[in-house]
Parts: sequence; structure tokens; C-alpha cells
Amino acid sequence: MLNNIKKILFILVAFVSITATNAASHAHQNNHVNHQITITDPWIRSAPINAPALGLFMNISNNTNQEVRLISAHTKGYKRIELHRTIDSNGVMKMVKQAFMPIPAHAKLHLKPGSWHIMLIAPEQVPSEGEQVSVSLKFNDGSTQTIQVLVRKGGMMMQHHSMH
Repeated sequence: MLNNIKKILFILVAFVSITATNAASHAHQNNHVNHQITITDPWIRSAPINAPALGLFMNISNNTNQEVRLISAHTKGYKRIELHRTIDSNGVMKMVKQAFMPIPAHAKLHLKPGSWHIMLIAPEQVPSEGEQVSVSLKFNDGSTQTIQVLVRKGGMMMQHHSMH
């Protein structure tokens, strides 16, 4: 009887050990893949129900040894989505559509009001404060990340900008 208990304990310990090793290996693989490009603090500025466009902001960290480019964003319910940068053109702030957003190697790009941002243009329905919007980001290395973006009140308003 004692030998049977020892065998069962041995098998149980071996099973738990193998399962833990596989789980740790799998977690390491996911961390490696998922942490090449890290998205933090994504948010959409709340807007009136008749707003023609909404600004989307976040921090994008590039943990690779080479520049990565955000080349597009996709979500349902908008006529189009554009990558933008606000620039000073002879004292006038303008939002300029960009083909991509560069994130240098081992650096962070801050998408914020008055700087780099993503424009969600012509919403079918403007989301309310507190709602979440699912957004997929596509990078030049072929990777995509789908993030949940919270709609919240913003600070500085992007007024007096020239839309193209």
C-alpha cells in the first residue's frame, strides 16, 4: 500500500512539474511576442454626439532593435481612420495626415493632443464617456495588436486646427 502511495505521489509530482514547466515556457513565449511592441494608456477623447471626428491617443513602446512603424488602425463604425500629426505651420497649428508613425528602436511614441494622434472620422455613432472601443493597430513588420480603448474626458482641446 505504501508503495502505491509513493507511486501516485511520484506521478502527481511529475505531472505538476511538467505542467508548470510547459506553462512557464508558454508564458515566456507570449511575453516575448507580445512585448515587442507595448501599448499603454489608450484613450479616446469624449465628444458631443454630433462630433465629426474623435482623437485617439496612447503610448507605443518599441522594445526591438529597429524602428517600427504604425501603418494603420481599424475599427468599426467610422467612415475612415487616419494617422495624424499636429504641426506648427507659420504660427498656425495644423493636423497633417501621415502615412505612418515611426517608433524608434527601444523608444516610446506618445500619441497625445497637439502632437501625434489617430483620427476616427465620421462616426456612425459617437461613443459615450466610459464606453470602450476595440481598435486594431497594424505595424510595418506585419504584426497587429487589438486594444480596448476607453472613452474619457480629455485635457487640451484641439481647436483652431486646419483639417484637410
